[in-house]
Amino acid sequence: MITKNNIIWLSEQQKKLDAYIVENHQLKVNKEMLRKKIIAFLVELGEYANEERSFKYWSKKPSSDLAMQLDEYIDGLHFILSIGNQINVDFNNFAMINFKTTTNLDCYFEIISLLAKFSKEFDLVIYQELLSCYLNIAKIKNYSEEELLNAYKIKNKINFERQNNNY
Repeated sequence: MITKNNIIWLSEQQKKLDAYIVENHQLKVNKEMLRKKIIAFLVELGEYANEERSFKYWSKKPSSDLAMQLDEYIDGLHFILSIGNQINVDFNNFAMINFKTTTNLDCYFEIISLLAKFSKEFDLVIYQELLSCYLNIAKIKNYSEEELLNAYKIKNKINFERQNNNY
């Protein structure tokens, strides 16, 4: 599980990437951008689920390797942190909410439900539930804090490089 201090650190790293993207693309940070980030997060959640494969009742193929799963999970983490930064979440006050969900499938449905509410209100309490539920996936999958932080650092570097190469 990621500690609060590391969530704060991750949010600060995400602010740097977001500022770089906004400057590089000469964007306006507004409600439309926030809505696009919500869709991007939902897409990344789907890409993660596709690699994690717990919903694929029709397939005997195992989950993708850990590196691929972490890569997709971290893509989602980038966007959910970016959303939090845009609505001015004070991550110093973040308190993980313990969900009773014990499977990724339960988390996916909870996240979809929370996203539907959040996209109408941009409420800080709903955001905290949303982030907590997303972090709960990492807990269910037993991803270590070290694995998550390393994967974030690697992907963050790639994301900066992509911006430098007109991604």
